[in-house]
Amino acid sequence: MNRSARLLLAGFVVLLLVLPALAACGGGATLPEPRTVIVFSGERISPDRERLERVERSLRPQLEDIDRNPSFLIRVNRDATSAYPWDTLEMDGDTVSISVARAATDAQTPYLVYAHLHIMAERDELGEWLPEAEEENLVGLEREEAILRRVSDIWLLGRSAFDTQAFGPLDELLYANERGFLRSFVLATQGDRFAEARDRHAEENPEWEAELSDFLVRTFEREAPGYLPDPDAEDDPGV
Repeated sequence: MNRSARLLLAGFVVLLLVLPALAACGGGATLPEPRTVIVFSGERISPDRERLERVERSLRPQLEDIDRNPSFLIRVNRDATSAYPWDTLEMDGDTVSISVARAATDAQTPYLVYAHLHIMAERDELGEWLPEAEEENLVGLEREEAILRRVSDIWLLGRSAFDTQAFGPLDELLYANERGFLRSFVLATQGDRFAEARDRHAEENPEWEAELSDFLVRTFEREAPGYLPDPDAEDDPGV
């Protein structure tokens, strides 16, 4: 078993791998009943089963590609702190590394997918996993949004169907996506990467930062994204 395969056998990935075997044995295995996702503020997300089944069907072959494709390598590092996946992603040719908080075992599947989609983009193969990216010729901010919608959906699958543990960076992404704040959230957390897009967004919607802050206060009881890189910080917001 290679390194990727060992990394995958954790969290709700185990259940994803077991479901087909149970169905083949006549168990009639289906996706677990979706549950409402809720954070401490009381904000809820209630996905429907059909949506989660679509996410699960598309995730399975992607996990197989991550595990079995010998033409690239994804290294997952364990870190003491909680960080957004884009802040830990490093690419070197056909090797990509990404870091996940040690306390967030369930979170490594979305982080693996984020890394996989980025290396596919570098190889001009993103359309195989995100058809809309190729069909709409997405680049820059729009491509990052498409990737993060996918990552958000996978985290929703885990949180709702497989009862994964809450994890701050991915919960912020999930709620931003579900509540219509994805673009603002990306620009608030990756503003340096998309500086021109951030300027355009500010011109079109001068109140975007205040609106995002209101959303974060309402949902997470903080005014700004909680996991921005800060080399001087001693405390981790936690999981």
